[in-house]
Amino acid sequence: MNLRKRLALAVTALAAGSGLAFAPPASAAPQQAAAGCAYPYVCFYKGATKTGQFKDVTSGWQNLGSSKGATSMVNTRHDDIVYTHFTNGKTWCTPPGNTTTFNSWVVDKIRISTASHC
Repeated sequence: MNLRKRLALAVTALAAGSGLAFAPPASAAPQQAAAGCAYPYVCFYKGATKTGQFKDVTSGWQNLGSSKGATSMVNTRHDDIVYTHFTNGKTWCTPPGNTTTFNSWVVDKIRISTASHC
């Protein structure tokens, strides 16, 4: 387990023990066919409605525009990770070929990186 995941689990356990509400995004295998998101895109959804897609690798953050506040994201890329930024200042990394569901955090920016793992 990588350091980022261990840290997330430790913070989650600490928050649960202290009674704080803490709900980081969760990653899972993508539902690409059902989601209508083709390679090499990173697609954002509000419920079942696709709100936007991105494919450019950038060194800085891209604003999501109409995808701000999306409820999920699909990363169809084979070798690139996706960083998402939230209005609370937190960030999250989604590995290639994964879907992330945004629980209570509000996503507002994206950065696609050529790194192959978080």
